[in-house]
Amino acid sequence: MGLLSFLGLDKSNPIIEEKEPLEEQFIDKSEPLDLQDVAINKESYGLYQIFDYASTDFEQRGYQDALINPDSSYKQENIDLLIEDLYIKIRQAKNHYTTKLKTLDFHIKSRNDAGLIDIVDELESKKSIIVQNFEEVLKIEEETKDKKGLIVRLKLSYTRGFNRGLASLSNKILNTEV
Repeated sequence: MGLLSFLGLDKSNPIIEEKEPLEEQFIDKSEPLDLQDVAINKESYGLYQIFDYASTDFEQRGYQDALINPDSSYKQENIDLLIEDLYIKIRQAKNHYTTKLKTLDFHIKSRNDAGLIDIVDELESKKSIIVQNFEEVLKIEEETKDKKGLIVRLKLSYTRGFNRGLASLSNKILNTEV
């Protein structure tokens, strides 16, 4: 083996296979990303997840539950479940922001030690946004404990649907001939 063949410059063996380009090389056949899903996943455990959950319309769920079991204790159990789900989302958000703040504090310290003032300023700006969101999560948690705020919306939405379901059951009875 000579130096030219080692370097790939040996022209004495000109056997080159020409391959036709494959469609897969140029055309992406994967499913397109849903941009809304990407936006939601950006803050998957943050404040926006709590807001998304709290803005869910539980009226239809309450309506269906009333048709299945028109018992007021069943209604209260389901409201309690909705509230517990809210607490889970609050805990997830608190953990998410605590982790982000610890990571940012490390980066701020190390970049400050390296003398990267502009990057430290950007990190401090991002940290202030995260602290603001974290404080909002803490406020929502306090309001939830005090049975105020987002919890009121959850209860009203579910109760409205449950009462509509009860009314629907009564209307069926009223509309049947005796």
